[in-house]
Amino acid sequence: MSILSNECPQTVRAMTCHSPFAYALALGQKREEYRRRSTNYRGWVFFHSGLSTASDYAFQYLDMSPEDAKRGYIIGGGYLNYCSKSGNIWAYGFINSVIFENAQKIKGKQPILWQPANDYEVKIFNSAWQILQSMIHAAK
Repeated sequence: MSILSNECPQTVRAMTCHSPFAYALALGQKREEYRRRSTNYRGWVFFHSGLSTASDYAFQYLDMSPEDAKRGYIIGGGYLNYCSKSGNIWAYGFINSVIFENAQKIKGKQPILWQPANDYEVKIFNSAWQILQSMIHAAK
C-alpha cells in the first residue's frame, strides 16, 4: 500500500520558513530545520516560503537571487524523518525533499507545523499533494 493517495491525507503538515531556508530544504541542500519545540509528528511536510526578507543574505549560498524567490507559496516538500534535541533547540530532519515547478500560493502560519484552516487552503494542500505524488512516482 502506498503512503500517497489522490487526496491529501489529513496528517500532512506545512512549515513556514524564511525564503532561503525553505528553498534550501526543498532543494535538499539543507537537511535539518531548527526550532525551539519538539514534535512527535513524522510524515510529509510542505515547505512554505515566508514573506520575511530578514534572511535574504542566505540566498548567496544557494546561488539564487532573492528576487527569484516565490514568497508566500508552498514551494516543495519533504518527509520529516526525525526530531532530535541539539543543545537548546530541536533539529527537524528531512529526507526525500523535492522542489515544485508549480508553487502553490497560500498564507503561512506561525505554528511550527500547520494544517489548512479553510476550504481554500484544503484545495491548495490537495494541489500540492498531487504535485508531490507525481514527482515521487516519477522518481521511481
